[in-house]
Order: sequence, then structure tokens, then C-alpha cells
Amino acid sequence: MPRRMPHDHDEMRARAVAAARAAVAADGLAGLTARRIAGELGCSVGSLYNLFVDLDDLVLHVAASVVDDMHAALFAAPLPAEPGAALTELALRYVDFAATRGRLFAMVFEHEPAHDRPTPRWHLDRIERLLARVQAVAAPALPATDAADLRAEVEVLWASVHGIAALAQKDKLGFVSASDPKHLARRLIETFLR
Repeated sequence: MPRRMPHDHDEMRARAVAAARAAVAADGLAGLTARRIAGELGCSVGSLYNLFVDLDDLVLHVAASVVDDMHAALFAAPLPAEPGAALTELALRYVDFAATRGRLFAMVFEHEPAHDRPTPRWHLDRIERLLARVQAVAAPALPATDAADLRAEVEVLWASVHGIAALAQKDKLGFVSASDPKHLARRLIETFLR
């Protein structure tokens, strides 16, 4: 019988997110079940649902932690001073992140909640901060004439980089190109900047 949760709420939530991350990393989203995470925590499924609204809420918290990791992977190390080189390096780091985080990266973009609740503001803000940093790196390299134009250019460019990374991560890039994903990412940035 699962024991009662002796830890405080925040600590148990952090442990649950860590256990869920490990489950997704090992077995993909299919490996993430409330029973599995409750078992890892040594508590009941009901106790787990005192920490999170439902399994989708837990997945959202795991996704937030992956977005935080992405932010760190893209921006922890200094970028080159030359704007085009900085943008290229950022794209290469994104491709690397997708390749090294595998199922966690896929989970962020592929999970479909079983409810129709809107995405919480705290999660949207986290994603917006990441995109704002990408835009700040891209701005000096792009010919945008105003803020809206710059935002549109960055969205198109970053969606394209994501497409390369996602196809490579799923080992499906071969359907569109025999090239290495990093080569394609470099070529994309070069072409876009021209």
C-alpha cells in the first residue's frame, strides 16, 4: 500500500516532475502514467492528483522544465559577435538539443491534452521569453523594417529550424534530404539571410 506523502507540496511536485521526465526520456509519452509516477513517489494516485490537476498538468510541468533546459542550452554559452554567425550557432544548438533530448523534445511538441483548458499564462510566458531571446539574436541579421516584420521573419525562420530538428530527431529527415541536419540548418540560415 502506498505510504502517505511526508514531504512538502513543492518538493513532491519537483520529485513528480523529475520522475515524469525520467519516464518520458526512457519510454516516451506512452510510458508516463499516473500509477507509475505515484509508485516512484511512494504515494497513491489520488495523492499525485493533489499535486497536479491531472496527467496533462504533469506533462505541462515536464514540458516547462524542458523549455527551461532548451533556454539554457541555447543561451548559456556566448554566441559569436557577428550576427549571421550568432544566428547560425543558435540554430545548430537547437538541432543538437533536439538530437540529445529525444523523447523529451518530442513530448513538448507532440503531446495532445485530453482537455480543452487553455495553456496557462505561466507556460506561454516561458515560451515567449525563449522566442524573445531568439528574436534579439536574429534582429541584427535580418532586414526587417519594423517590429511586426521582424517578429514574422523570426517566426518563419525558427519554424523552419524546428522542422529540420524535429524531422532529424524522429529519423525522418531522409524523406526530404540526405544531408546532415546541421548542414541543412546552416544552409537555411545562409539562404534566409541572402
